[in-house]
Amino acid sequence: MLSRRSAREAVVGLIYELGFHSSDENVNDIIATAREERDIPVDDYIDSCYFGICSNLQRIDEEIEKYSSGWKVDRISKVSLAVLRLAVFELIYAEPKLPYSIAINEAVELCKQYAEDGAASFVNGLLNTLAKANGCEA
Repeated sequence: MLSRRSAREAVVGLIYELGFHSSDENVNDIIATAREERDIPVDDYIDSCYFGICSNLQRIDEEIEKYSSGWKVDRISKVSLAVLRLAVFELIYAEPKLPYSIAINEAVELCKQYAEDGAASFVNGLLNTLAKANGCEA
């Protein structure tokens, strides 16, 4: 069984990869190929997040744009966007609900590790604003 951190890293990688595929490409094919080529294990948390994000992608992106201070989704780096998509999913759509402080802290740490300088601050600010606006509990 993977740690939640490792599972989140895998989901961010899958969502990042999704950004390079055509919209008509099957999300099942993307995860199957990633499992085969990158040894991503079958994991309930990875599956629920990945497929949940794919199912709610348009609404998640609308939330990101709503709280990104005028930034369109296509202007946000692909790594930061993948992290944001996971965090927004965890904050709004995932069941059971994750405390917002955990989702935000994990997103910030993923940005520090994988994204460009300054991304962690941007992600932190956006997610805190979104969490407060959506009445997320600590």
